[in-house]
Amino acid sequence: MVVNRILEWYRAGINPQDKLPFLATYLGHRDIHSTLVYITVTQDILQQANERFRAFGAHCLHVTEGVTP
Repeated sequence: MVVNRILEWYRAGINPQDKLPFLATYLGHRDIHSTLVYITVTQDILQQANERFRAFGAHCLHVTEGVTP
């Protein structure tokens, strides 16, 4: 259930990190640490996270020619 919900959030463009406290409460957990135990990284979740990174964060890694990091 936890993995499916996270995957649905990714697909809907929702940041799962922001929603974990709500999911923990729904499941009756005291905090998100108890909920994190149930998160299994699947190929689908990795793909969704990768697509989100490319869309929003990959430009941060762009290195301009002639600039030494």
